[in-house]
Amino acid sequence: TMKNLQCPKCHSREVIRLPGNIQPPAMLSGTKLPSSFKTVMVTHYCCTNCGYSEVWVDHPEDLKEIMKKYGF
Repeated sequence: TMKNLQCPKCHSREVIRLPGNIQPPAMLSGTKLPSSFKTVMVTHYCCTNCGYSEVWVDHPEDLKEIMKKYGF
């Protein structure tokens, strides 16, 4: 994983960490529709050598929320 700040693809240590979020669908479209989906905080890791990237959900309890909204 890139959480240890080493790329699993090219083994470079040139990895950047970018905080971000997954917003409720209504917020993405710019409308204010009611939604039970909350903003989920994620961290993006990107290798500046080869471009490989990973996105990790910051709080494990948010995985249930994502599964409820987008799962099968």
